Amino acid sequence: MSSQSKVLIIQTAFLGDVVLSTSMLEKIRIESPETQVDMLVRKGNESILKAYPHPNLRHVYVYDKSKKWASWWSLRKQLARESYDQVFVVQRFFGMGLLSICIGAKRVIGFAKNPLAWFFQERVEHDFGNGLHETERNSGLLASWVGKTTYNPYLQVQDDSLPEGLKKNQYICISPGSVWETKRLPISKWIEFIQLLPVDQPIVLMGSPNERDLSDQIEAAFEGQGRNIKNETGNHSLLGSTCIYEQCLMAFVNDSGPMHLCSAVNTPTVALFCSTVPAFGFGPLSDWKRVIEVKEKLACRPCGDHGKKNCPLGHFACGNQIEAKEMYQAYLDCLAARGE
Repeated sequence: MSSQSKVLIIQTAFLGDVVLSTSMLEKIRIESPETQVDMLVRKGNESILKAYPHPNLRHVYVYDKSKKWASWWSLRKQLARESYDQVFVVQRFFGMGLLSICIGAKRVIGFAKNPLAWFFQERVEHDFGNGLHETERNSGLLASWVGKTTYNPYLQVQDDSLPEGLKKNQYICISPGSVWETKRLPISKWIEFIQLLPVDQPIVLMGSPNERDLSDQIEAAFEGQGRNIKNETGNHSLLGSTCIYEQCLMAFVNDSGPMHLCSAVNTPTVALFCSTVPAFGFGPLSDWKRVIEVKEKLACRPCGDHGKKNCPLGHFACGNQIEAKEMYQAYLDCLAARGE
C-alpha cells in the first residue's frame, strides 16, 4: 500500500469510542505521514475531532442515527465518490459493515465479529475481556499495513481559556455521571470522598446536561460549608469540557466518556469501576492513573459487557463497597507524584 493512500475510519459508537479511535489517527500519522484520513462518526460526536490538531485528518463525515437509512444512503453516495484505498470498520454491526462494502473501496478491513465480515478483504479477531485495551484492538486493524505499535489517543484544545475563578493545575474535576446507572459510583461515595479533602481544595463538577441532577445532589450536600465547589455540569461544549479536564490537577471519573477525554489530554486520572471491569479494555491511559474497584471478588461482577440501567440483584455491591478513603489516598498519591 502506498504511503500516500487515502483511508476512511468508521466509528459511529459513543463519544468515548471516538476519542479512543484517535489512537488510530496517531498511528497512521506517525507510521504513514502522507496518508490522508477521513472519519465517519455518529452525529453529536463530530465536534470533539476539532481538538485533533494534525492535518492528516482531512474530513469528518456524520451519521445521523435518528434518520438511520436516509443518512446511510446519503453517506453511501458521498463516500463512493472518494475512491478510498482502505476502509477500517471499527464498528461490529451490520449497518456500518454494509456501508463499508458498498462504497467501492479497494480494501475493507474490519473485525471478524461483524455480520458482513466475510465480504471484507481482511478480518481481524476482536479479543475482548482478556485485558487487551481497546486502542490495541483497534490498532490491530492497521497492523498488516503499518505494524503492531499502539499509540495513545490524542486531543489538544486550541483555546485554553477557563471559566472564571478556575486556575490551571489547582482544581480537581469530579464527573459523577455515565450513560449507564451501574457504571456510576453512588452519590453518597462522592460526598464521603469530598468530606475527606482539604476544605480549600477547589472542586469542579463536570458532566453532560442530562447529568446535572447528579452534580446538583453533590453540590447541595455541602451548601453553607465553605467548600470551593463549582458546578459546571452541562455548561460547556465537548471542546470546552475537554479544556477543563486538560488543565485540572487531576480528574475522578467513572468508566465513561470523560475518562477517555482525560486519557487523550493526559490528565492524571482516578477511574472508578463499578459493574464493569478494566479487563474489558477501557481503562485510563494517562501517564499517571489509578483504577479503584471493589476489593471483594463478586460472583455477579461483571454483570455484562456494558453497564445496566439498574443492578440486576438490587444490592449494587460493586459500587456501594468502594471505599472513599481509597479515593482520598489516590488524591494524596497523585499530589506526591507531582511533587506537591
